[in-house]
Amino acid sequence: MPSVNVSKRQLQTLLQSDQHQTSVSTPLGNMMLEIQGDLEVPRQWHEDQRFTTDGEHQMVRWGLLHIDTARNNATLFVGRKQRLLGSLVKLDTPLGLIKFNQQDGTVEMQDVFHYKVLFKSRPLPIM
Repeated sequence: MPSVNVSKRQLQTLLQSDQHQTSVSTPLGNMMLEIQGDLEVPRQWHEDQRFTTDGEHQMVRWGLLHIDTARNNATLFVGRKQRLLGSLVKLDTPLGLIKFNQQDGTVEMQDVFHYKVLFKSRPLPIM
């Protein structure tokens, strides 16, 4: 069975930090979003704030995510017309985010997910 060494340098930096800063600024660190349904990628690239390029990757900003840790809920505003209501769910078993570098064959542990945001209802209109 093949095996590979996993570097935990980035993970150690995150765990030793007092603020536990990650690439996503939420009080709970990086989280997964679970959405029941599809998010459609626009067919044309528009020149507005929803679209950006990071090096070779083109990205679409789907919406604005508000997390209320006191109430364990979240709201995702998708575009200007819809919102999704979700709940914060603590994962029974934390999941690791691993980055594979194809060029040098290294694997690095980037972060650990302890929570996910679950959106299981249909979108609501923004009034």
